[in-house]
Amino acid sequence: MRKLPIAFSFLSSSFFVLLAMLLLWSNYVGESNIQSFAYSNNAENTTTFSYSESSIPDLFDRVKSSVVNISPSSASENISETGTGWVYNRDGHIVTNSHVLAAASTVKVTFNDGNQYDATVVGKDPVSDIAVVKISENYTAESLLPVEFGNSSTVRVGEQVIAIGNPYGLSNTLTGGFISQTGRLILESESPIPYPHPNMIQTDVLINPGNSGGPLFNLKGQVIGMNTATIGSEQGGALGLSFAIPSKTLLREIPVLMENGTYKHPWLGFSAISLKEDLNREIGLSPNFKGVLVQSLVEDGPAEEAGVQGRNGSLHGDILTALDGFPISNTEDLLSYVANNKSPGEKITVSIHRNNQDDNLIAILGDRPISVYTSPYITPQTPIY
Repeated sequence: MRKLPIAFSFLSSSFFVLLAMLLLWSNYVGESNIQSFAYSNNAENTTTFSYSESSIPDLFDRVKSSVVNISPSSASENISETGTGWVYNRDGHIVTNSHVLAAASTVKVTFNDGNQYDATVVGKDPVSDIAVVKISENYTAESLLPVEFGNSSTVRVGEQVIAIGNPYGLSNTLTGGFISQTGRLILESESPIPYPHPNMIQTDVLINPGNSGGPLFNLKGQVIGMNTATIGSEQGGALGLSFAIPSKTLLREIPVLMENGTYKHPWLGFSAISLKEDLNREIGLSPNFKGVLVQSLVEDGPAEEAGVQGRNGSLHGDILTALDGFPISNTEDLLSYVANNKSPGEKITVSIHRNNQDDNLIAILGDRPISVYTSPYITPQTPIY
């Protein structure tokens, strides 16, 4: 009995210590909640709603009806391969890769609900690998859900993305990953038209045959690119190196393809290579000198008409250092600047370095012909710039 007061005293002391701890914890949680609320409130005022990783199933449910299966058909060619496309508008325009269509003039478009419609090709650009088809039969029973576009220029490395497509004919397949890098220049050297793709978005999203032409979504459900190429294994599967045409390019070309059926690419008409330390040393430049070395010129092309000089025997060609005052460090910069900012027929200021002297030349950009790609392989002598 005499131990009760001691126990009671111990319990009483413990109670007050516990009470004090609870009060301190309450104040801490209260402050944390206030800080958390202030941050969340600020985020809501400055950014749009994004799906979290745990709600990707909700994102998939929201956008899956915008993605379709593309089955090309042609009277002159038996095409068994299928690809992916997506709804551009409620007028029945569907966007996909040009290589998915091949030589087909008509295609079958199959929606998520299984409904299938005939569509005709209205425009193709094999250089950028973009094509537009339009549903040619009555589709009033179909509720078309056009995609929403995001700004590919603001995409950052590390952002999470998802792709929806039809790999190996398995419709509505979702794969996901991260933005690995932006601004890639990809040359498809084994294509009948080995077109260069500037500004490509690199991801580690698994892309397989049948995914071509499918949309690349950010976690806001916006299309930031169209999946078009991958570096794969011998079996055709992906190795975590996939590339998407940026939405900036899509938004520039699609309206033109819908109106004109083709897209004209500006060019200067020369081949070139990026300067590197070894090359700089060989031609007598400082190790970190930046620019592109002109190799060969297209006869009577825009660059030759402007006075640009190419390689002549043992003498190296001009070194291009800027376009319209924009510094050019490599061939990626060169192709990207012209593609993003210029059109055929426009003037462009070409800054060159020749014989240790700098000069500015004025060229009028031409229309890059498909005949440039007469070889199945890109070489340093292919005049793609």
